[in-house]
Amino acid sequence: MELTGARTSVIIAFVLYSLALLLIAEFSRRRMAKSRLDQYVSEFYTGGRGMGSWVVAFMVAAGLCSAGTFLGSPGLAYSVGLVFPFVVMAQSFMNFVVLGQVGKKIGIVARRVDAQSYLDILTERYNHSNFVRWFGALAIWIFYTSNIVAQLSGGTRLIQVMTGFPYIWSLLAFGLVVLVYTVMGGIKGVSTAIFFQGLVMTICIVILFGVLLGKISPMENAYRQIIETNPKLVSPWVWTPAYSFSMFVSLGLVTIGQPHGAMACLTYKDTKAMHSAMIIGAAVVAVWSAMIVWAGNLAHAVVPKLSVPDYVIPYVAVNLMPGWVAGLVLAGVAAAIQSTIAAVVLVISSALVRDMYLVLKPTKDPKKIRRVTLGATAVAALVPVLIAIKPPAALQWFILFAIGGLTSSFFWPMLLGLYWWRANEYGAIAGMVGGMATFILVQGKIIPFNLGMHGIVMGLIVSGILTVAVSLATPKPPRRIIELFWGKTRPVEVT
Repeated sequence: MELTGARTSVIIAFVLYSLALLLIAEFSRRRMAKSRLDQYVSEFYTGGRGMGSWVVAFMVAAGLCSAGTFLGSPGLAYSVGLVFPFVVMAQSFMNFVVLGQVGKKIGIVARRVDAQSYLDILTERYNHSNFVRWFGALAIWIFYTSNIVAQLSGGTRLIQVMTGFPYIWSLLAFGLVVLVYTVMGGIKGVSTAIFFQGLVMTICIVILFGVLLGKISPMENAYRQIIETNPKLVSPWVWTPAYSFSMFVSLGLVTIGQPHGAMACLTYKDTKAMHSAMIIGAAVVAVWSAMIVWAGNLAHAVVPKLSVPDYVIPYVAVNLMPGWVAGLVLAGVAAAIQSTIAAVVLVISSALVRDMYLVLKPTKDPKKIRRVTLGATAVAALVPVLIAIKPPAALQWFILFAIGGLTSSFFWPMLLGLYWWRANEYGAIAGMVGGMATFILVQGKIIPFNLGMHGIVMGLIVSGILTVAVSLATPKPPRRIIELFWGKTRPVEVT
């Protein structure tokens, strides 16, 4: 990939973009400094439950759309064909799935019990089970740390190729910016940064897609050229219908099983903001998914033989656009990755603080809680950066492994816990352990039975069956929990 001509512009664009994020961090730090000490944790993790519709929309969208959407998905569309742009459109529903499936219910319960995290909701629902809390916290820490390492490594390599910086300096430049605005501003810093990054991403994608269409038009000639290169690139049967369906499920229908996506349910200020965020997010993600992933397939008309498919978007940006525009686009790709990392860091931090430290060493000292919160967030961000110095091979497998393991574990216990009163802690434990174990065994081909689908589907099937069956075979939940989640014993502020 020839990058020399655009390299200076790329570096300038990335530096300016990083400075903007650091300014956001300082602004957020000053806002957090005004928070009362006894409300610091609530402000840090949920923003005082006062986020507006645009911020919530981008928190869900940009948090869940990561390097996979902006690098890996166009790469798959380039190498696999049009079948992938079709299935990836499932993620257009992610805002509806997260906020529509569980948004209002989580908002109500979170205000009743002052929940600050995803696991606070699960623990409260499942009778304060220590196993649910600890298993969930360890799963979040282990799987999400692997996810961040993969995201950091992928983003760092992109910056390294684009700028010519050594890997270690690219990693520090890329990772420490996220560390600064996450630690300094908490969810307010992350949400402000994500809103800014979401706008950058949207502008970049529209510009890139427009330039690419102008280059390859007319479309008919472009696809005739692509068909001559490889007819399978326009075939819907590259994957079986069963496998395409499983990808549709994993990309769009079970996202509440990813704790960093569902965190937005704890932050919105009212249901009007939540409903608006559903619509805004659906429109934004549809634009992202359709344009940038389809661009990966259309790029065959410009570069029919690209050795590394994951670099199709950087290639198009650098070779078809003016230097400063290419720099903006690449900054937008970096923004996508950083948004996910920031959201995931907060989920790990909340698990370390709320579900590990404060369980082992309970304290109501607000100053101590503040120090622990900042320290845990720094650890959650720094550990992956240190691991990424010598990144493992097969990074994409780390991301898929993390997402599949967490979704197979949490989807049914969360969904049934919110809408089926009979679910209990025994069913939740069986569903979490069984779902995760099944996913690992099936996806790792240790159990060669997957119905022709991605391993996440078998994990979800086993998790759902176990959650229901074990719940029915064991005692009913205490009346206290049923009244808390379905009664009107406490004032509800979400109207």
